[in-house]
Amino acid sequence: MKSKDFYTSRAWKYLSKYILLYYANNDGYVQCSTSGVWMPCNSPQMHAGHYIKVFDGSKTNMATAFSFENIAPQCHKDNIYSGGKPDIMKEWLINKHGVQKIDMLNIQKHNICKLGKYELGYFKDLHKKQFDKLVSIRGFNPWK
Repeated sequence: MKSKDFYTSRAWKYLSKYILLYYANNDGYVQCSTSGVWMPCNSPQMHAGHYIKVFDGSKTNMATAFSFENIAPQCHKDNIYSGGKPDIMKEWLINKHGVQKIDMLNIQKHNICKLGKYELGYFKDLHKKQFDKLVSIRGFNPWK
């Protein structure tokens, strides 16, 4: 799977929106996990960034690609131009999920995992349900 195919998949679109809405405040603003800047969660300049990168040079880390604990709100600048600032993001994720969860991600990243049409369909359905439930709880969908 190529980077473009992953990041344009409906599975990733639902999970990234879920992540941003999950961490957003009641006004729909979310704080970048690495720089601290606040932006609307539906801003194109706010991403859902991976601590363990899915595509890292010549290797892929598909085993952690859809792990909630591996993803945090991140501004475009930090995610794209600063390499994701993994040390800062790791500390942020530890504060949110605990050191054991992050240690487990670092073990899981070594697992061989391939994402095909079936797996992407499964994750799309799963994360669409999660996103729809969160929209219902929050009472708004910033992307509409």
